[in-house]
Amino acid sequence: MLEHFAHAMNIRRFFLVSLGLAVLAVGLDMLGVSQYSCGARLVARAVVLPESERMVAKMEAQMYRSRGAVISVAGLAFALASLVFVVVSARKHEPAWRSVTFALLIVYVMLQFALT
Repeated sequence: MLEHFAHAMNIRRFFLVSLGLAVLAVGLDMLGVSQYSCGARLVARAVVLPESERMVAKMEAQMYRSRGAVISVAGLAFALASLVFVVVSARKHEPAWRSVTFALLIVYVMLQFALT
């Protein structure tokens, strides 16, 4: 039975990698949005702070925004890699539900448009 499971996992190798990468892409995008949100909250709070503290808060907000940008770019890289792996999976005719990966990638794209 263990051999059968290992064989089944080996057959779906590219699909499983594509699915994992798609999950990571969506997760990283959400984490990037969270970082942007923290930066925006700091800027909003800085309005009522004294001038000396306001500059520190704005610098910290910039740190959150740049961290969010790096995380979002990493999410994009994972999404593109997932797309490549799901195409390879299809070309190798792996028996898999590639529609699950495509659904996650569509969610990823929808998240990109939700920010604008």
